[in-house]
Amino acid sequence: MRLPGDDDDRGIGAPVVYTIIGVSVFILVVLAAVFISNNGQKNTQAARKNLSRPTSTPAQEEEMRFAQGQEDMEELYRENKLRAEDLDFWDMYEKEEETEEVAPTASPSPTPSHEPTEEELAADGMHVKVTRHDGTEEWVEISDTIPLYTYDFTNIKINGGKMEYYLDGEKNSSLGVELSKDSGEVDFEALKKSGVDFVMVKLGGRGYESGVISLDENFVANITNAQNAGLEVGVTFFSQAVSVQEAQEEAEFVASNLIPYKITYPVAYVMEYIANDEARIEALDEAGKTKTAETFLSYMEKEGYHPILYGNTDWLLGELQPRKLLGKYDIWLNDQSPVPDYPYQFKMWKYGEAQQVEGIEKETPYIISFVDYTRR
Repeated sequence: MRLPGDDDDRGIGAPVVYTIIGVSVFILVVLAAVFISNNGQKNTQAARKNLSRPTSTPAQEEEMRFAQGQEDMEELYRENKLRAEDLDFWDMYEKEEETEEVAPTASPSPTPSHEPTEEELAADGMHVKVTRHDGTEEWVEISDTIPLYTYDFTNIKINGGKMEYYLDGEKNSSLGVELSKDSGEVDFEALKKSGVDFVMVKLGGRGYESGVISLDENFVANITNAQNAGLEVGVTFFSQAVSVQEAQEEAEFVASNLIPYKITYPVAYVMEYIANDEARIEALDEAGKTKTAETFLSYMEKEGYHPILYGNTDWLLGELQPRKLLGKYDIWLNDQSPVPDYPYQFKMWKYGEAQQVEGIEKETPYIISFVDYTRR
């Protein structure tokens, strides 16, 4: 049974369907035609390019590939909006420094050291020439740890062999002589009037062969008469000690014989070789002689006397160890040069050859003291 309106709906729907199908087919046909047309044009253009492009060499092909690569990189740069710093990734890797191997060079031959000449050593002001007991000569370097003498020798006046030293226009020295049994008869009053201020009286010594200690034959008379005449007195002792024990024995001997007297000038330690003969001390080296000297001097200092070490430049610098003695004790220098070669400080100076001195029978040298020991 057919309801009302059924025929009408079916009649209207069929034409619509057919129309839709027709339009779709038409569109497909149009798209296919366009696609075929585009492909044909591209193939034609490619063929034309291939026909018109000349044959390229390998180098040119490489250049074209490089240009194409640049274009691809630029396109990638634009599309991804990259910045220059985004591409700077090489710094992420530590570059290994290339070290250039340097061929080793041969070491230069050492330059031979210059051996200073006698003239250079004498003029440099830093060395002193000493002659040792065996006759060998040596240039000794002046130490910067021992005080140097500061005397201005232009301030010295000598009259009749008598030396005086002036400081700031005033006399700053005293004059003395050395006495022993070898001096002969002595007129102490005349000696005092001649301008002598002090005497260094030999107390005694040790035999350079026997080793026996003895008192100088004229010691008691000389020291007694000198003090009675108003002369200041110091004493000397001739040592031949070959050990610390012997040096101690000598010091005790001196101290015991000084008990009755007032000694205002130094107690001198004298150690020397014997001319043309062999002495006991020749068995000692520098250290041995230094130890005996230090033993004697330190003992006298403890006893309250002014110890002083006697010697010439050769002895003080060549036979002893200077650093252990010269800066510690006063020095009595024996040097006949107008200006001593000895560089260090000295307090007394036996400066001239033996000569006739008023009041003394035998010739004797003068001594100048730059220190007034009566005030020390």
